[in-house]
Amino acid sequence: MAQKKDAPSMQLLRDIALFVEVVNTRSFTTAARHLDIPASTLSRRINGLEQQIGLRLLNRTTRKVEVTDAGAAYYAKCAHLVEEARVAHEDLLSNTMQARGTLRLSCSADFANHYLPDLLVQYTQRYPQVDVELDLTSRVVDLVAENFDAALRFGKLPDSGLVARTIAQVQPVLVASPLYLRHAPPLLRPEQLAQQMCIRMHSSQSGSRWKLVNNHSGETQVISVQGRFAMPSVSLIRKLALKGAGIAVIDKALVQDELKAGALVLALPQWRLMPVDLHMLTPSRLMPARVRLFGDLLARALASPDPLLTV
Repeated sequence: MAQKKDAPSMQLLRDIALFVEVVNTRSFTTAARHLDIPASTLSRRINGLEQQIGLRLLNRTTRKVEVTDAGAAYYAKCAHLVEEARVAHEDLLSNTMQARGTLRLSCSADFANHYLPDLLVQYTQRYPQVDVELDLTSRVVDLVAENFDAALRFGKLPDSGLVARTIAQVQPVLVASPLYLRHAPPLLRPEQLAQQMCIRMHSSQSGSRWKLVNNHSGETQVISVQGRFAMPSVSLIRKLALKGAGIAVIDKALVQDELKAGALVLALPQWRLMPVDLHMLTPSRLMPARVRLFGDLLARALASPDPLLTV
């Protein structure tokens, strides 16, 4: 008896579904055809279910199947469960194929303000069954516990159980205002950055070490920089740079207008910074269509010649 009690629950659920189909069709042959399994296999599984319960559920004759009183009572309690499971399965399958539901996304306010307005309009127009909720923060969110679909993060990622998809690369540049450069120490070589006022994203060792590559020779230098300002806000860093507070590292796309107007200029234009990867983090590789399609759309947008203008 213990062996019957310990039968795997998933096998039991499958056998209940087989039983419900036989009752619905009143025929082993028809049910087997609907289920795409041999009639002999179906009969054997129903026999096993009856043995596990200890009651006969169906009376079989050569021409028809009759439901016993126990079988009728069992069917009354199980049929709606099988139907609800089928609907739930089809709904989830639909979610993997069609974008719907609410996309809950975590990303920085700076990234969202510059890159996402046009894209989110296009995304929701293309997928009208999807709503969008944004958490605009640079903090490390717990995607599972806080029920997020995905997070967008830049740079090297810490080890975690999350799945990271590299969406694009952004190109940071060294910029400063002409006012700052007029009054600052000479800046002709990367090592002279150590004598400059540099505005950093954060004051840690990694945030204070800038890696530059010569555009012509490929020479690489890593410079330790310092300054009076450190903050994880690109918008504020840009404003401080515009006011002459120092040299900043900013995504080139975010300062295009200032560079064109001459309000900011490239510092050390013969040197470049290393590109930074943009990652989309998800709890699993198995994700709803709304998440996968958003990542695809964002990747295409950032890869276009005029990002987010041609998608």
